Amino acid sequence: MVRKARQGFTLIEMMIAVVVSSIVIAGLYSVFNLQSRQFLYQDLQMGMHQNLRFSTDVLTRSIRMAGFGAGGEITGYHGSSTHDSTLPVIMSWDGEGDNNTDAITVVYADPSLRMTTEPSIATCDTESLTFDMSILDQDLKIAEYDADELIMCSDYANLTGIETYLWVISSVSTSSGVISVEDASGYADYEDVCGSSENLSPSMLCSKAQVLTFYIDADDSDGVGPGSAENPVLMMDLNLDWPSADDVPLVDNIEDLQLEYCINDGSTPPDCSEASAWTDEISSGEEANVWMSRVSLVGRSARKDPQLLRTSRRPALANHSAGGSEDHYFRQVLVTEVTVRNLRHQANL
Repeated sequence: MVRKARQGFTLIEMMIAVVVSSIVIAGLYSVFNLQSRQFLYQDLQMGMHQNLRFSTDVLTRSIRMAGFGAGGEITGYHGSSTHDSTLPVIMSWDGEGDNNTDAITVVYADPSLRMTTEPSIATCDTESLTFDMSILDQDLKIAEYDADELIMCSDYANLTGIETYLWVISSVSTSSGVISVEDASGYADYEDVCGSSENLSPSMLCSKAQVLTFYIDADDSDGVGPGSAENPVLMMDLNLDWPSADDVPLVDNIEDLQLEYCINDGSTPPDCSEASAWTDEISSGEEANVWMSRVSLVGRSARKDPQLLRTSRRPALANHSAGGSEDHYFRQVLVTEVTVRNLRHQANL
């Protein structure tokens, strides 16, 4: 019988095979690691992009409505106890949000609920507004008003220009057409425009008021809202008492919010492409001259770079200086300029 020779791998061949396999595996791991990092980066970038797009959409839609059914300023409840002058229908609370972010208040009338008051004389300290239920569908519209909501009425017959008043609703009678309101004469701005010895216009155009304030919640020590330094949240308040427990969280990981104005001086339309045309605050008398608004947002990634290779800090926006320390978050900035259409339309009347 003839036996066949049996021959295996030599030690050198085994070592070569191990080395080659190790190189291949190391290469595959490097590719996998690179793709994983790229996937994570793209996922975080997409999340930031979606958050910024949604935030900008909500803000710009509200700003475009600013001033509908009103002049450029509001008196009454909008004035609050800390301001004794009329406030614009789009206002930047400069640096009054968490971490010196701005807050933005936008005021406009609900276009679907406009009603006309009965032709009657009422003093400025009135506590009721009466509507004729025989006119069009006002009997249906008044049923949409509720206590603790806000009602806005504009006096277009005022000799000094459109005056717009804001009241808190106390109660609503759908049968008599009477909406009871809280006396607004306690607000200094309202008293200055419509004193207790004066009368309101015999007929005013009214609607439910939308008063929206957008701000950043990045403080978890006050027990209000879901935001924290690790998870700043864009919030929406509906009645000018922010921050409060009934505020609506809109978008996570919005780190900064800034508002600027381009003002029309009344002579020629401003060139809003010039940096000098923009300002952070509205001076007295300029409330109705807002031509455009610029909203700047900083979106931050939901988590840090797990490999801690990326370092960044919050960038400077408008009059808000950059953050002091670097961290390992990813960030995106989105700046949008919005035409304040209702005020621009009134300026051209």
